[in-house]
Amino acid sequence: MNMLLVEGINDKYVIQKLLKRRKIEFDNFEILNCENVHKILNIMPETIQLKSYEDVIGVIVDADENIADRWESIKIILKKAGYDNIPQVPDAHGTLLKDEKYELPKIGIWLMPNNQLKGRIEDFIRFLIPSEDDILPLATNIIDDLISKEQNRFIQAHRSKAIIHTWLAWQERPGIQLGSAITFRVLKTQEHILDDKKASEFVEWLKELFR
Repeated sequence: MNMLLVEGINDKYVIQKLLKRRKIEFDNFEILNCENVHKILNIMPETIQLKSYEDVIGVIVDADENIADRWESIKIILKKAGYDNIPQVPDAHGTLLKDEKYELPKIGIWLMPNNQLKGRIEDFIRFLIPSEDDILPLATNIIDDLISKEQNRFIQAHRSKAIIHTWLAWQERPGIQLGSAITFRVLKTQEHILDDKKASEFVEWLKELFR
């Protein structure tokens, strides 16, 4: 069975909703919610071992605060498993590895939000907000003002989470979930609040991985 390992339920719903909006149907893989990045990294070696070269494994994890450290931890796992030609830095378009000896499964790695910047799934959603949106700057300023005054109750590493959930709280239906935001339309205009075209690179990586 082909599988896509993700950190949490939000990641799973975002991917499912994004594919639904794109009218893309994948019936050859299962999205597995691993609950956190540490569990993904812990089960990766065993998952690779149990699979054959005919199988496919996708891994989506947050880059978090240090993308270099996150990539290094993944590289160590891949090297120990026997993969060659692992790039020194993650491919900007999403990393794909095939075993030339035909012994290991095809594997793909995507570091949220875009394989180049620190961040997480909330930053991926933030990139999909149309550039002309006038609420996002307000949400950003409010969160940054809280941080500057040391009034934030969240840790600073969760700044992007605070921004995107503040932005979502100000929508026509306040507090919609990350996944639902992908397909949500403003009732008056019937326009989507997120621009799925900005996710094209991620979608193409998924299609290439599981085709």
